Amino acid sequence: MQDALILNIHDETHARSIVLDDGQTRLAIAVSDLCMVSREVLDQAKARAHQHTGIPVENMLMSATHTHSAGTACSVFQSDPDEDYLVFLSERIADAVIRANQHLAPARIGWGVGEEASQVFNRRWKMKPGTPMPNPFGGQDQVLMNPGVGNPDMLEPAGPIDPEVPVISIQSREGQPIALLANYSLHYVGSTERGEVSADYYGMFAQRMQELLGSNAPGPPFVAMMSNGTSGDINNIHWAGEKQDKLPPYAQMQRVANTLAAEAYKVVQTIQYQDWISLDAQQKEISLGVRRPEAKEIKRAREIIAQAQDTVMSSREEIYARETVLINDYPEQVSLILQAFRLGDLAITAIPCEVFAETGLELKKESPFKPTFNIELANGYNGYLPPPGQHQLGGYETWRARSSYLEVNAAPKITETLFELLNNLNASQQSLNQESSETLPLFNGKNLEGWYTFIKDRGRDRDPKKVFTVKDGLIHITGEEYGCITTDREYENYALVVEYKWGERTFEPRVDNARDNGVLVHSTGSDGGYSGTWMHSIECQIIEGGTGDFLVVGDGSEQFALTAPVAEEKQGSTYIFKPEGQPATIHRGRINWYGRDPNWKDVKGFRGMNDIEKPVGEWNRMECIANGGEVTIYLNGTLVNHATQVTPTKGHIQIQSEGAEMFVRKVELKPLSQD
Repeated sequence: MQDALILNIHDETHARSIVLDDGQTRLAIAVSDLCMVSREVLDQAKARAHQHTGIPVENMLMSATHTHSAGTACSVFQSDPDEDYLVFLSERIADAVIRANQHLAPARIGWGVGEEASQVFNRRWKMKPGTPMPNPFGGQDQVLMNPGVGNPDMLEPAGPIDPEVPVISIQSREGQPIALLANYSLHYVGSTERGEVSADYYGMFAQRMQELLGSNAPGPPFVAMMSNGTSGDINNIHWAGEKQDKLPPYAQMQRVANTLAAEAYKVVQTIQYQDWISLDAQQKEISLGVRRPEAKEIKRAREIIAQAQDTVMSSREEIYARETVLINDYPEQVSLILQAFRLGDLAITAIPCEVFAETGLELKKESPFKPTFNIELANGYNGYLPPPGQHQLGGYETWRARSSYLEVNAAPKITETLFELLNNLNASQQSLNQESSETLPLFNGKNLEGWYTFIKDRGRDRDPKKVFTVKDGLIHITGEEYGCITTDREYENYALVVEYKWGERTFEPRVDNARDNGVLVHSTGSDGGYSGTWMHSIECQIIEGGTGDFLVVGDGSEQFALTAPVAEEKQGSTYIFKPEGQPATIHRGRINWYGRDPNWKDVKGFRGMNDIEKPVGEWNRMECIANGGEVTIYLNGTLVNHATQVTPTKGHIQIQSEGAEMFVRKVELKPLSQD
């Protein structure tokens, strides 16, 4: 409970961060290998990160792991931070967010919850009547922290444990690991060499996950991080068990890290990833009372300090007497930040305290989101957070000091506020779900937000010839190079409307051929997976004379297929859609729309006798209805093709550039309910 000199760095401490972006909302989560960190330092880090990223500070969750073998980041007991170190910390924590933001890339996300009860034990114990349990204020407690392994006077733990291991996993679209965030309700493990810095099991967990999941693929390194859940009354010692032989330094924390990494790895194997989820955040600042000492307590404390043999307090009574005097200078009320983040159907709460397991279990049970987990020591440090019933029992975690000073009813007031935030997130999600049943504009008329470009032989977001631009409220596709624009997210069960018209220009190798583009639905896999240009997909063809044809832009396997009723006679080697015809299934090739001219020629300006598409320069409306395993195409209000047993049934949407100039004025999508 006093300053110690750092002699060696056993393993590096880090600030790690994940930034998530759903196209409308960005969230940042940063976890630092510190025992705790003050709100002032984190507020400065958030301001710096906001300046460089634009992420609202309310959308940043910054926490400490609670390793006890890191640099001091806020004053507690007789340990005070170096002011220059605090400046360094705020910059490095901000830099973690800034760097994560710079490395944003298309990704998929998923989560799961494991369980590992073997490493968590409640450290507060009820003892047999008559067991001495003195506190430093001259009274007797009803519980004892860390009573000693196998103590015959132990009766039962004073609270529960939370054995869950929530895991959030982020991968590239190709399945390469990008990041992982885990959560566990366990205090630090410790048992380091004296004077050595260590990130404790949190850092070892991150390293082990790197070994299990990290790839050698080019690009930013894989980032794994372990956040602390609700470990205020939990540690790693099995008090009711048998005494164990003492292990070498760092051995037990490595054992804990490996055990948790194995469970997290098992969870990752079961995760079902999503290409897109909606994000949301709620934050509220509340004021709570401070348990300031009474006059007689201050008098007693000053007498104890006056009798101390040294300016550095050594006995428990002396240390807490000093804390009593310091707490007397605190205001009657302090403010603290509470947060709730929503990632799809998952919720994360954040509390700037050392939270008891029973509070975390209550949050998980009563939250409208499943799963929910809490990150403690987040956005500041306001000491231990014992529930009122635990305050009545006393014990170390309740002893008034700068490490435990909030009012007795702080825990229920905090949970009440968090449930308010969670309910707000739930209401906004329900509203979003309601809105999602309405038409969604995929093109905003201003830019290609929500889309990215892919040009053959150039790659993603490399379009030097400006094949795809937005001007005067229109998407202009020059056609000069083969490629596409692709939605950032996947869609399923929708009615898609694309309004387009042909321009005059055409380019090699189709300068004299029929103007040709298309809308590709259910696009999956790698960019350029088909001929180096498009994702594998189902194409709703746009070509002079053949608009409304289906093409399977697949790999020839059963993973890409469609079935349609067709006429008995083919057009060459190609089926033609006929509503009352016999079903035909294809895994490659095409099924022509019902009115395609049998004398169709691949020449620029071709017009068939039954064409529904309007001439060059006039606007057309294509509707692609994707509903379960069916896809239906309407052109200018007329049904032109219909397929069943379509696979896949969901994916990204692409609009092609294939040698012809085209303009698009509307791309909108109406989700279809699946009752």
